[in-house]
Amino acid sequence: MASGPPARQRCLSQMIEHLGPTRIGRELGLGRLRNFDDLRASLPIMDRERHEWEVEQHLGFGLVDPGDARARELSGGQHERGAVVAIWRAYLGRHVALKRVALLRGRSVDPIVDRLARDDVRALDAEVFAIDRVEDPAAVLERLQEFDPELMLVPSLLTLRWLESVYRGGLDRRLRSLRLVLAEHDLREEVRTHVRVATSGWVHRSGRLGLPTLRPPDHALTLAVGSQIIELLPYGNPEEDARRVYADETVLPEHAVLGQRYELVVSSPLGFLRLRTDEHVRVVGFDAPSEPAPFPRPRVVRLAPAPPDVALEGCTVAGAWLTASIRQAFQREDPALVAAEIGPDPRSVPRGVAALPGTAATMRLPDAFKDTELGWMARTGSQRVERHRPRALLVRLEVQGYVVPELTGLLSTRIDQSLRRRSAAYAYLRERDDLHPPRVMILPVGTRRSEEDRRIRELAGGVWVPDVRVVGM
Repeated sequence: MASGPPARQRCLSQMIEHLGPTRIGRELGLGRLRNFDDLRASLPIMDRERHEWEVEQHLGFGLVDPGDARARELSGGQHERGAVVAIWRAYLGRHVALKRVALLRGRSVDPIVDRLARDDVRALDAEVFAIDRVEDPAAVLERLQEFDPELMLVPSLLTLRWLESVYRGGLDRRLRSLRLVLAEHDLREEVRTHVRVATSGWVHRSGRLGLPTLRPPDHALTLAVGSQIIELLPYGNPEEDARRVYADETVLPEHAVLGQRYELVVSSPLGFLRLRTDEHVRVVGFDAPSEPAPFPRPRVVRLAPAPPDVALEGCTVAGAWLTASIRQAFQREDPALVAAEIGPDPRSVPRGVAALPGTAATMRLPDAFKDTELGWMARTGSQRVERHRPRALLVRLEVQGYVVPELTGLLSTRIDQSLRRRSAAYAYLRERDDLHPPRVMILPVGTRRSEEDRRIRELAGGVWVPDVRVVGM
């Protein structure tokens, strides 16, 4: 196998050894790969839907037993764990003797991810008090006060802020020994606690994605190029083009450009093959080379993903246009917007008919055919029921204030007019009556708060979601 960065070669060798003998490995020819260039030339970049259809459903993700010691090796978590723990200790400072650590982390869908994150905490060689779900926040605060940790790890800073709201003050006033709070998500949120708040790192289903760093800016991460194979997919500035335009090929981390935005593409022996993660970053600097990655490692800040585009019958509407149309639909005299979701309306999907028989299901077509009927048949199989796209949008709103009966109709008209101005294709199809006006629903007061409360109690990841978000069917 040709030479390359040691970590990349090790990960590729494990992928070939572990996935090559599987059915999907034989079909993709993983055993014939000689180097990473062969992998990039042989396998396409796959979005989540395509990866689930072409890779994950064949593996079943029962390939690795989470209780097996082999799973730890394949996750790659051990390779940069020492660097993570060293940064955590540096956050604390030299004079803090770490004896007690509180870990608030729920059980995720993938137990291998849980094991990787918990092994990081155990590497601190301190007593660990673990909580995997919050039912009674007051009781949790009492237990934390009895334990009196020096370090507390939470999935989101909104978890910390939620506990502060119960106590009605900063937790450092109740947890006297607390010196540091580490969080993985929502690091831009404000909290009352006055101890240092920093990033714990970044763990994904495929393995470790990011390492904490001492270098600015705050909450920056160093890409974990020593743990798994990471590629960077460049795209244009979403502020200049509402429809996000991606490059045709990825670039390697050693070729990253300062200031450029990228979507991360990952491959790992756990069963991920050039998966687009829908995780977005901007490069803000570089950290020194390491032994497994002997090149300047990109230092990044995480970006919220742009709202996805919505495919309607005959046209695709940019997610940025959808979110803007909702915000601009509200006028001064209207109730205040609390939260909104916009996406295809399931009621507007026509009944399907049987597709014509053929051989399209056996084809592998270029991405240019993705949105065509032929592309759909190639993905789903020609014998399935033909899928029609929706002919209208569904807008679900939570507002604060008095709601007049005609508000839903007014908002539907304003959103429809806004989209007509922005999209010529949408306007044309609306004139032909091929598309219908958006359907607007008003949700009960407190819907957003209850959803946020549920996510906090589960302790399973990020909590924050945008006020206006685009959703799929």
